Amino acid sequence: MNLDFRIAADADLCYIVSLEHRNKESLGFLPTMAISERIAKRTVILGRLNGDPFGYLLYDGRGRDVNVLQACIQYDARRRLYGASLYQWALALWQPDFVRLKCAADLEANLFWRSMGLACVAVVDGGTRRRRKLNVWHHYLTPQLITTSATPVYQRREDCHDAETGFLVTVPAGFDDRGSLGKLAWSNRKPF
Repeated sequence: MNLDFRIAADADLCYIVSLEHRNKESLGFLPTMAISERIAKRTVILGRLNGDPFGYLLYDGRGRDVNVLQACIQYDARRRLYGASLYQWALALWQPDFVRLKCAADLEANLFWRSMGLACVAVVDGGTRRRRKLNVWHHYLTPQLITTSATPVYQRREDCHDAETGFLVTVPAGFDDRGSLGKLAWSNRKPF
């Protein structure tokens, strides 16, 4: 097994667009031209297994802060630590102080991001078409960014999380939601 990672090239555009299209219900939509521009800016990382691509991570970096816009692993490569290896390689490449991303609250990917050390710090409304909630994930990698308040923004708030799923179920104190948060994510996945 040969696992490697690299910055995506123009020749990878077809694969990335195809994988995005196959997972369009999980990912936010990016037009082909936008993905092509990201490849030209060198902000797309491609993972390969034995020379064949298995997934990608598309990001926007501003200084030492990184915003992950899309991350997708093809279905047959999931749950085998390939995605974790891709994210770890990206962290080594970026050397960031802070990583943020949003993930639809009803996706299994939330369990992946939590396992990678990210903290779900808020829940926001998604787009108008799907009208679903998005979990906002933060990953602080530099100790200087840690706040000294009694309840830091990145700290897990047990009083706001569902014990079974680990996701936010109520609005944390100080978070301006302008709406109500019902029980989010995984309620339909509990065993009966």
